[in-house]
Amino acid sequence: MPNITSFEIFDEEVIKIRLKPHVLEALWCGDTSGWFLLLYVTTQSGWLFKTKKRHIIGEITLGNDIRLFSNEVPPWPEAVLAKDIGAKAVAKYRLEFYMPSEEPDEDCPSWADRHKGINCADCGKLIIPTTSPYLPKDICYSCSLKREFSETLNNSG
Repeated sequence: MPNITSFEIFDEEVIKIRLKPHVLEALWCGDTSGWFLLLYVTTQSGWLFKTKKRHIIGEITLGNDIRLFSNEVPPWPEAVLAKDIGAKAVAKYRLEFYMPSEEPDEDCPSWADRHKGINCADCGKLIIPTTSPYLPKDICYSCSLKREFSETLNNSG
């Protein structure tokens, strides 16, 4: 899978699809090597019976997670690059750009599943409500951790 580091690389991958993109989505994914953004393009073909197809274009990975401890600004340059690529793709292809979170979060719905999402009560990003009995259903995991930390601070003083 190509590492997308510029609009030009992204555009080369889109051209290979040979269909006009209608949606560009940037979704976070994480593994043992860290967080990265996956870029998908949805195309539509057919005249009478329209068929939508989702294509993976590549990933944006600009470093490992050690940067979280170095106070790097911005902490997630992948999001900055994705927004830049998204703006250029909107201008060139007149497509919809969808990136539900600027920070790593795997609980955000895909573009096709966005109707299943709710807005986090604290930060507002679109999430799929958790099924965990131990976590609040109306907030994202990051906000849940922030609330828990706040409560710990308040109860320790």
